[in-house]
Amino acid sequence: MKTLKTAVVGAGIYGVNHIEVYLQNPHVTLAAVCDLNEETRRKISEKYKVKTYADLQEMLDAESPDAVSIATPDNFHLEPALACIEREIPILVEKPLATTAEDCRKIIQAAKKHNTRVAVDFHKRWDPAAIRIYNLLRQSKGYPIRGYMNMDDIIDVPTKWFKWTNTSSPVDFLGSHCVDLIRWYMGCEATEVYAVGTKKLLASQGIDTYDNIQSIITFENGATWTVENSWVLPSGFAKNNDGRTSILTSEFLIRADSQDRGLQIFDSQKQSTPNVYFFNEFNGKIFGFGADPINSFIDCIINKKDFVACAIDGLEAAKITEAIHLSVETKTPVKIEREI
Repeated sequence: MKTLKTAVVGAGIYGVNHIEVYLQNPHVTLAAVCDLNEETRRKISEKYKVKTYADLQEMLDAESPDAVSIATPDNFHLEPALACIEREIPILVEKPLATTAEDCRKIIQAAKKHNTRVAVDFHKRWDPAAIRIYNLLRQSKGYPIRGYMNMDDIIDVPTKWFKWTNTSSPVDFLGSHCVDLIRWYMGCEATEVYAVGTKKLLASQGIDTYDNIQSIITFENGATWTVENSWVLPSGFAKNNDGRTSILTSEFLIRADSQDRGLQIFDSQKQSTPNVYFFNEFNGKIFGFGADPINSFIDCIINKKDFVACAIDGLEAAKITEAIHLSVETKTPVKIEREI
């Protein structure tokens, strides 16, 4: 089977996952990593023995990669995406594809012009529970009536993990996963959003973004979904995040708990409930639904298969999250128009 030369742009908390998955994929040679931070580059070079670059164009000129992962902060996806697309290099962009629908359209237009493939890492589509729900809904002869989904983070995420929290929100960071997963479940597009939000706790710490946003989303099939996203859970919560789903259909009720995956660990400080299905390691191999979409990206390029989540999925998710933000600001329902 063909071997691809890959590169990773953005070596932060999640970019490291792309680096490690590429290093163990037998069909990949990791050529280089690009990151603006000098200390990050030094650590990556020392730990993974890979070339690093501060300048993206320099890396692309020197290495000519066959595929690139883009794992920069949410609001910095557009520029590296376009730089790779213009060279006809397939890309895997961490969710969201971009934080505005207009930037998503720019990526799609460039990809069409240069005949370049774009995948989005909506890794929740590989979650075993999500796959079971998706298959159940597809096999059902009934119809969905309503749904509920929450995805929340502990307050350490916006206050300690990132320096770019002011440019994001719990909807961009977490809700993008939710709306993509719901679109996938429903098999149709959203038509209207109404949302409310709160800016208080983070604002008191000098961070100008929402603590919490709650949305009601209506879909073409008539189903309505309530979605809740926050990133101010107490630091002592049992896991870095919390998530639950409930779906009522004409045939059955589905409930899924993404927070407690069955393993509980207690020490002298607190209880932990690690997600053993996301990223895990055994016998020198990283596996789980965090690694699966990265490996799938490579497999789809080599075997010329459709991506599980493509740029259009990124655009449709961005249209929903953008509508959510507009609804919060205007305090009115917002219609979502179909693409021409």
